[in-house]
Amino acid sequence: MTRMTVRFSVLALLILAAARPAHAESKRELVILLLVDAMRPDHLGAYGYTKPTSPVMDGLAAEGQRFTRAYVNAPWTRPSTTCFLTGLNASRHRTETAKSKLPDDVTTIAQRLAKAGWATAGFTANGNGGSLAGLEKGFQRFEDPTNTYTKAVRGTTYNGLPHGQFMADKVLGYLASSKAQKQFVFVFLVDPHDPYGAPPELEQQFLGKDFKGTIRRKALWETNNTYPPDELFSMQAIYDAGIKNADLAIGQIVDGLKAQGRWSDTTLFISADHGEAFGEHGVFLHAHHFYDEIIKVPLIAHGSRFSPGVSDRLTQSIDVSATILDIAGVKADLPGVSLLAPTGVARVISEYNEFGIHRQAIIADKTKVIWQRPADEEVFMREVKNKAFFPSVSFDKDVVHAFDLGSDPQEKNNLGGAMPPKAQTMLSELKTFVQGDKK
Repeated sequence: MTRMTVRFSVLALLILAAARPAHAESKRELVILLLVDAMRPDHLGAYGYTKPTSPVMDGLAAEGQRFTRAYVNAPWTRPSTTCFLTGLNASRHRTETAKSKLPDDVTTIAQRLAKAGWATAGFTANGNGGSLAGLEKGFQRFEDPTNTYTKAVRGTTYNGLPHGQFMADKVLGYLASSKAQKQFVFVFLVDPHDPYGAPPELEQQFLGKDFKGTIRRKALWETNNTYPPDELFSMQAIYDAGIKNADLAIGQIVDGLKAQGRWSDTTLFISADHGEAFGEHGVFLHAHHFYDEIIKVPLIAHGSRFSPGVSDRLTQSIDVSATILDIAGVKADLPGVSLLAPTGVARVISEYNEFGIHRQAIIADKTKVIWQRPADEEVFMREVKNKAFFPSVSFDKDVVHAFDLGSDPQEKNNLGGAMPPKAQTMLSELKTFVQGDKK
């Protein structure tokens, strides 16, 4: 090769580099955390459900990684969503009651990402998963029913809050206008949440055109909740219709990302803030219990970093937080373990501290232990006012339940009366955590 040829080659490379679009120098990256309120995994096709509630999520699960043993670190929206958005256990972020907000000294993952140069945006249909809890911290754009989606602008609603398609439009509109190279977007859909409701055609699909019974859209937690079969069926059918409506909205987001040319750049996490009970243990809804129907959630990870498959490793909300920071290359001293790490956590702790009730659960391998300390009677009576409303609450003694999830997945056989050695060890670990172990 002559000296003139070498000079020409170098000049050509410089011209090509100058002409190359800016985004070719740095790959665009979009990470989306999408939670669906009250969505339990066993009502999704990907987790074995036979009704057509979730074709979009099923397809994403088939293309991505589906986790079969994912648990939330708190059993209701405000503390649970805060766990996802801080990477901290509920008692550590201290946002556990309906009157609490995220303390100033707690850092969100959005703050960490923004500091690292990422664009951050949040779109939530539930204020308890948003600014009511102070969760807008670190988001350069944040929209929720409290500060943006007022009743005057929500349009049609089915449970009083913005429905999935409304939220999908907001998300896609933002992404279409954003030029950021690195983006984190939090999306919270509320369609399955009580009072149960969905578009009429979806309700009819799951109720069946011949349904002639009474439709019930809301249940009571623990008392006076023995419902006739038609009402129990109707609640679950319309709940399923709500999941289907959320699934349609997720499909709308995926299709929009493909149309914008963003899908190949996207890592998408789909999960829930908690599940929903329908009388399996004599309770309905969610909040202060730790049965699997309430704290076990779906978890789907879709993107180039996740090979298609099914994982039975034990996972938790704060592991998702750790994974998002891992993808962004942001280091933080947090208790979760990235889903990209070769091994997961040994145990999960879920907590409820509200109305003077103090309950925690610990799950390790296939054993679950639930520990209830005596409730604070003064606080309980001030907030709840009637002990009969929550008959499961103890005011004078500890109450312990233990279950072997391997042999008893429906949690029908309480081993708390004669604790197996493993369960006793787990209870001791749980008590240590409650007393102040920061990990």
